[in-house]
Amino acid sequence: MKRFMPKSRLGRALAVGLGMIILIGVSLWNLPLATQWQPRGRGAELLLQAPPTAVPWERKPDKDPGAPYMRGLKSRVERLFQQDNSDPLTGTFIQTVMEFDSPTWAWLAFRDGSPEKRYAQYGEIGQIRSDANPEADDQRYFCLRSDDGGGDRRYSWLRYGQYLVEIEIAGRISAETSSRMLEQSVTETDESVRRL
Repeated sequence: MKRFMPKSRLGRALAVGLGMIILIGVSLWNLPLATQWQPRGRGAELLLQAPPTAVPWERKPDKDPGAPYMRGLKSRVERLFQQDNSDPLTGTFIQTVMEFDSPTWAWLAFRDGSPEKRYAQYGEIGQIRSDANPEADDQRYFCLRSDDGGGDRRYSWLRYGQYLVEIEIAGRISAETSSRMLEQSVTETDESVRRL
């Protein structure tokens, strides 16, 4: 260890100063969101057991969608439900939970990877108002008006500490029904987070 320490007084002072700068930088990186940590490794527990409607849905096996890489992403799991296997446009409900290394990484991904940016190529997308009032640290809601006639898609984009939750409702579902489903899904996700 001694051979790595600078021999001159100036060298030692510079080494200590550099160490302090690194320590301050790491603290500033994590400090603003430090109170937002959620229990680790429990993202699958945030997935809903069924969409919040009386209509029967068929649940597909949970999977890692393996979609775009996001810096700091630790794990991702997705749950998909369809109303009718022969016609997916009838109704599709997808919930994806992503766990990041820290709330700071999740915060950055929340800003840079929102549905508004990722799905703009498929049609007109814009933020919408929602009556849902989640306890999420960050939240946004979007509606995509599809160019292919497949109906509108509604998205919620939520951040709970180091977790990002995306809920997508698509298909030939009325705007009123899909909005209500989205709000109820957000409420149920909130309840799941409280149980962690």
